[in-house]
Amino acid sequence: MTPRCWLRPALVWILGALALIVSVGVCFILAPMLGGGRAFWLVAPRYIRGTAWAFGVRRELVGWERLPEDLRTGRRPAVFIGNHASLFDPPLMISTLPCRPVFVAKRELARVPFLGWVIWLAGFIFIDRGRGGAARRSLERAAARIRAGQSVVAFPEGTRSRDGHLLPFKKGPFALAFEAGVSVVPFAIHGGTEILPKGDWCVRSGPYRISLGVPLEPSGFSDAGALREAAESAVRALMKRG
Repeated sequence: MTPRCWLRPALVWILGALALIVSVGVCFILAPMLGGGRAFWLVAPRYIRGTAWAFGVRRELVGWERLPEDLRTGRRPAVFIGNHASLFDPPLMISTLPCRPVFVAKRELARVPFLGWVIWLAGFIFIDRGRGGAARRSLERAAARIRAGQSVVAFPEGTRSRDGHLLPFKKGPFALAFEAGVSVVPFAIHGGTEILPKGDWCVRSGPYRISLGVPLEPSGFSDAGALREAAESAVRALMKRG
């Protein structure tokens, strides 16, 4: 790799880390006046968009205008599910989807210094991934948040793909959508693997497109497993369209 290839991303990472510290500080200063969620949404998308621009990442959202109006305006929540292509997927989804979604995260992340503080402030939904009563109660609390109007994004693969091929979907997000009784909106990310492959740090400039599909209604499926199969097929079809 030539110096020209890595110099820009290295500088952006350094400056971006400094800007992130400032941005998080501003969020916590504003939180007592605005509330944690409002402070996060005031600051975070602007920071993310600026950082994406500095890396040369060109964001694009396709299919949003075809969604039902009540989903677009936030009057009805949804669970957005799709492929996990890059470490950048969560922030780019946050800064691109207009409905202000949060992410479903494992409860252990709440205890991670700095990262845990930010996602707690943003109102991420934490799930206990163990078994038994604690897992069931966390699912019920998460479903209640969604029924109350909070849209979420989940990556059912559970990890990033190394080669861009879709991994088998796990059942958690679909059990959550079925429990909450809300639409599942499939999406496909194009360009994420090329911009920042798994295991790499050098960000390549290029397009990053999020393509949305037709919402799936839990009422049309016998159980969460059938909903998962339909959603996985929908995401595969969106990925093939390019």
